[in-house]
Amino acid sequence: MHAILSKIARSRCDERGFTLPELVATIVILGILIAIAVIIFLALLERWRVNAATGQLVGDLRRAHGSATNQLTDWRVVLALDRTEQEEGPDYYLVRLAEPYDPGDPTPAVTRRSPRTFPGNVKVTNVITPAGSVVDDQGANYWVAPWSTTPSPPVPQTRTLEFNTDGTMTFFRSPSGSACVTVDGNPKNRVISISATSRVRVELDTCASG
Repeated sequence: MHAILSKIARSRCDERGFTLPELVATIVILGILIAIAVIIFLALLERWRVNAATGQLVGDLRRAHGSATNQLTDWRVVLALDRTEQEEGPDYYLVRLAEPYDPGDPTPAVTRRSPRTFPGNVKVTNVITPAGSVVDDQGANYWVAPWSTTPSPPVPQTRTLEFNTDGTMTFFRSPSGSACVTVDGNPKNRVISISATSRVRVELDTCASG
């Protein structure tokens, strides 16, 4: 019995704890793994926000299209471009006009203007070509403000999609229109509208043309 107790005592004397270098190395490795996990989580969070904002915009585009044909009056979706976090205001508007109108006629009064805001720091921008030019550039004469052509107070630079009662869509001087939903350029989704059918499609992870 005494011999067994002696062996147990000797085995306990041989046990050692972790040394300081081993503890430091373990903490450093854990810190690196946590940092990588945080970076991946933040990237996924930005992707979720952009996808949620894209789905929101596409849903409102389809809502404007359906409302125009069902209510027999024109609707607009007015995009406020490149709004920064410091700038107050919505990212786009849903606008209902009092009645349909023909090209060249005075624009009817606005009967409803619903501001819409994206989650987080997501914003909508123009689609840029590799050469640096804007796709579907309408020119200064074709920017349309949410409530009038001469708003007061002024609003940010905008792009306007108008949905007509016959099911067509006008992207003001362009047969189709593109806009980019993004967080500082990455991640990014391209929302494309076709005027003849008011069809809307999304291209993931691209906001360039050509």
